Amino acid sequence: MTMNEKTRTPDWNPAEHVEIDDRMAHMKQMREHCPVAYTERGGGGWGLLRYQDIVAATLDPENFRNGGAPRHGQALAPLEVDPPVHRDYRRLLTPFFTAKRMQQLEPQIRQFAQDLLAPIIARGHADLAREFSYPLPVLSLCTVLGFGVDRWEEIKRVSEDTLLVESADVAERERARVSHEALLVLARELVADRRAHPRDVESDLPSAILAAKIEDKPIGDDAAAGMLRLLISAGHNSTTSGLGNALLHLARDVDAQQQLRTNPAAIPTAIEEILRYDTPVQAMPRRAAKELTLHGRTIEPGEKIDMFWAAANRDETVFTDPDTCILDRQPNRHLTFGHGIHLCLGAPMARLEIRVALEELLKKTRSFSVDGQVGRTHFHRVGVTSLPVRFGH
Repeated sequence: MTMNEKTRTPDWNPAEHVEIDDRMAHMKQMREHCPVAYTERGGGGWGLLRYQDIVAATLDPENFRNGGAPRHGQALAPLEVDPPVHRDYRRLLTPFFTAKRMQQLEPQIRQFAQDLLAPIIARGHADLAREFSYPLPVLSLCTVLGFGVDRWEEIKRVSEDTLLVESADVAERERARVSHEALLVLARELVADRRAHPRDVESDLPSAILAAKIEDKPIGDDAAAGMLRLLISAGHNSTTSGLGNALLHLARDVDAQQQLRTNPAAIPTAIEEILRYDTPVQAMPRRAAKELTLHGRTIEPGEKIDMFWAAANRDETVFTDPDTCILDRQPNRHLTFGHGIHLCLGAPMARLEIRVALEELLKKTRSFSVDGQVGRTHFHRVGVTSLPVRFGH
């Protein structure tokens, strides 16, 4: 494909196809014939669609930057900052997402899963999205940040609305702005509470943030609130989608359910494949630090460049039979959680929540199957908004 460099003639619209299979077929076509593609969507920007190109970009933060153009006006660390300051933020947060921390969290997450499942299994039918995959990750996040679990619905609602920030609809973008401010209010509540009542910095994440220094300077309340606002939202939205996709896949495949019931040790491997096949967050942005040339396309300084994880996860040069969900696929070097210095901090927690959720659901049921109309999310996410199921006896 050719492009008029001055008018930026668009190559594609990544949100053109509502049906996910159609969207992935479109991405395959672009990956093969236009791997660096321009779109007018979201104010204009480029998309990288090949696995190796995306990996190379994520390993080059000097030229592909996360800082400088925050989506909500205020840079939310560590996601929207660059080295060298990015390193300090990661070092501060990483200890709260170690394997040891996940072991400590697991009993509480398992209890949440059991409490959510008990009434709906007894009823015999449920919306596994609204009644299970939506609340579980938010309840888990409330435990980590110190919110009362009774606030999970409020947190979920405003967090979902912030994802409309790049919508083509003016009213939806305004909802995103209002919801971003609502999340900042929640974050400031945490900051004020921990200023007044500090907790153990080794075990309480908000207290650790307020006690830390970045570049040898204390973190101010606004910066701390920005970090917590990011964690409040990012800490559950993609996990909700990933869990919903896993539940949908199993609800449509009773044989796969039974295989995992018989061999629960295979659940983690199956999760990785579903995360690859139905990538919850389709893309994440960077900004060009200088003029860049990729596959003959010229990207100007400051232009947005989306890393299309979803396209990379279906790249035929990396994955055999990429358009088939093979639950025992190994190796599986998917990019669902990103790559490089901005690899998702919460990936261990997401994996834990999805694993525990599937273990408990499969252990407590003989079968479950789709029993009504399934609702799916809009671009740039792949998730499940409604999943009516009936449990077998």
